[in-house]
Order: sequence, then structure tokens, then C-alpha cells
Amino acid sequence: MVATKPRKAKTAKPVLPRGVGVIRFGTAGFVDAFGSGFFYPFSLLFYTKLSRYPISTVGLVLTLVALAALPSLFVISRLVNRWGPRIVLVAAAMLRAVCFAGFVIHPDLPSLVLCGLLVSVGNRADNAAAPLLAVRMAPEGQSSRWLALSRVVLNAGMGGGALISAVFVVSTPPGFTAVGIVDAVSFVLTAALYLSIKATGTAGDNAAYRQRGRRPHPWLNLMYLRVVSVNGLLLTSNLAVESGLAVFILQALGMRAWVVGVLFAVNTVMVTMLQLPVSRLLEQFRPVVVLAAGGLSYIALYAALALSEQVPRGLRIDLLIAGTIIYTLGELAVSQAALVLLTGIPSPEDQGSYLSFNQVFVGAATALAPLLVTNLLAGRATILWWVLSAVSVVSALIVVTVRRVSGFRNPSLPAARGGGRPAGSPGALPITRLQAPCRAHNRSTVNSR
Repeated sequence: MVATKPRKAKTAKPVLPRGVGVIRFGTAGFVDAFGSGFFYPFSLLFYTKLSRYPISTVGLVLTLVALAALPSLFVISRLVNRWGPRIVLVAAAMLRAVCFAGFVIHPDLPSLVLCGLLVSVGNRADNAAAPLLAVRMAPEGQSSRWLALSRVVLNAGMGGGALISAVFVVSTPPGFTAVGIVDAVSFVLTAALYLSIKATGTAGDNAAYRQRGRRPHPWLNLMYLRVVSVNGLLLTSNLAVESGLAVFILQALGMRAWVVGVLFAVNTVMVTMLQLPVSRLLEQFRPVVVLAAGGLSYIALYAALALSEQVPRGLRIDLLIAGTIIYTLGELAVSQAALVLLTGIPSPEDQGSYLSFNQVFVGAATALAPLLVTNLLAGRATILWWVLSAVSVVSALIVVTVRRVSGFRNPSLPAARGGGRPAGSPGALPITRLQAPCRAHNRSTVNSR
């Protein structure tokens, strides 16, 4: 009788990300998001009550300063490339802390303009630098899980902060003063947590940036331009859903407010609990395929909303919940694939400028979404959902062109399994570079805060 060696049992790969500093990175992201979530539901009332200006004036000022902050991204990109994402994240957190404390002390119109502008700059800098820090800190093959972790703590922090503020905040000037103080303290804690993280995997990339001369412009990289365009289109759709869903359900469908609460609860629980396991499952697929499929799955919710008027009232809630579940699974896929592509396409020393360029599209989507919703809902309300369906189809078609020109594979996959063009060929993305140790409120897809 021949003795045989027992086969080693296959062990499932852990879903949670691993690596030095993962707990501090996750905690810093959670505290940052918690402060933003605590403030977000009362943002307009915070500025209105303390400054004593009409809400229309406050809204106009905040919109203008948000748009005015977009050119700062070109400066932010150089700072991220030169000094690294960790230093930029610390500076962005402290800048926002000083702004909120300053507005609480001097709540007048000049302070509203100045603080609103600097807070917008800080938010854009935070959104550009956080995914880059995740990619650079992640061990080999772990970058997609670190990016997923950044989405988990963002959603959990935003949701938890909004819930607690809704329970404890009193709608009075002293209550809104407390909101500003809590937000300022949360950003100081965020800065301290980022400072405590060892700056791993950044020194070489930053030195390479300082030594090299003229930098490639991200808008000349056609592949990256297609990805940021798709990300901007899908983000516009996400924000349109968040701002238009309640209006459509309450006014066009005549349903009760608790229905809106149920749909948002389903979405919130799913994006918080399923981001890590879904990202682990999607690692075996090409990010461009995941991005296209995720965007197309949004149509399930759009169709449910557009057709709900013809459905018996007893079945409407079931139809809307089913559409929300499919939409949320698509949202998880889109956010993960977009982050992998946005951080994986540029070379490590250029990631800061590329991610900052993406924030221009994020800012444009944030400004466009309310305009789109208010204009389309003012006419025949269901047109909004058909327009958003068309956006999903157009996004998928753009992604198909990305797939045809790219050899991109998920950086979590082993190099031996990478497909596409050989490394070094035009349009190829060498997988070995993507694996080197190298971070959407509207708490929707990629980086929309």
C-alpha cells in the first residue's frame, strides 16, 4: 500500500484588508467621515442660523465657492505628488478644523465666503489624497481591499454621524454652534490619526516626482479621460437619485415618507456591510467590465421608479425595494472598480495629479446633479429616470472603448494571470507596477463629499 501525502486544504482568503497601519488608516477615515456626517444634514441650517442670512443667499454662496474651489485641484495635485498624500490629508483636516472654528467665532458673510471656500478646498484635497494613501500603504495584492475599506469607513462614519446628530442636535443657534465645534474637533482628531501613521511606500514616489522634469498631463491620457468621464456620469446619477428619490416618491407617486426611509435604509445597510465581501468577490474580474456592468445595473431602480405608476399600489413597495437592492449592488461594484482604475492607471509618482484631475469631474457632477433633478422633475417626472437610464448605457459604451485599448487587470490578481498587451507596449498597464506598495456628502459613489 502506497502512502500518499494528505492534500493541503484550500484556505479561503480573508476578506478584511491586512497590512501595517490598517487600523489607524480605517480609524482616521471613520473619524473624518463621522464629523462630516454629523454636520451634513444640518449644513444649510448651520450657515443660515449662525450668519442670519436667508437660505437662498447661503445656498448661492456655497454653490459659487464650491465651483471656485475646483481650480485649486491643480495646486493640490502638485502638493500630493511632491509631499505625499499623508501630509496633504493632515493639512486638509487642520484647514477644515480652523474654518469651522473660525465661522463659529465670526459668523458673518465674509467668513461664510472664506470658510466655505477653504472647506471646499479641504474636501477636494481629502478626496484626492485618501485613496492614494490607501494604495501606497497596502501590501502587495491588497490595494483593492484597502480601497474598499476606505469606502466602508466613509459610509459607516457618514451614516453614524448623521444618525447621532439627528437625535441630539437642537435646532437653535447654540445647537448649531455645537455642530461646528464637534466638526472642528473631529478634524483635529483626524489630523492626529493621520500623523500617527508611518509614511510607508511614499518616499521613493515623491523623490521621483521631484527629480523628474515636465509632468504628463492627465487630460492627455485618453484611457484615464474615459474613466473619469464615466465616473463623473455615474456619480451625477447617484447624486440625482439621492436628491430626487424622495421628491418623486412623495409627490409623483403619492406614497408615504416611511417608504423613502425604508429604501435609504436598505441602501445604507448594504453599502456598509457588503463593500468588503463584494470587493473580494470582484477581484477576479477586469475592473472595466465591473464598472460597465455596475453602471448598467442602475437601470433596475430607474425602471422600477419609471414604471411604478402603472403597478398596483400593493406591489409598488416590493418593486422599489427590489430595484434598490440591484441598484446598490451596482453602486458597490462601480465604487470599487472606479477606485481601482483611477489609482491603477497612472504611474505611482503621478497618482496625485491624476486623482486631483478626477476631482474636477466630481465637483462638476456635484454641481450638475441638483440642476438636472430640479429641471426634469418640474415637467413629467418619469423623464428623469429614463434620462438616467440613458446615462448608464452611454457610460457602458465608453467603458467598452476603455477595455479595447487597455490590458488593465485588477491589481489584486497575481501577475502571472494578467492578460492584455505585454508590459511596455503602447496602452499596456504592467501589473507588476500596480502591485507595488503604492482611497464616493452625498455618500454615494466615488468621492463626492
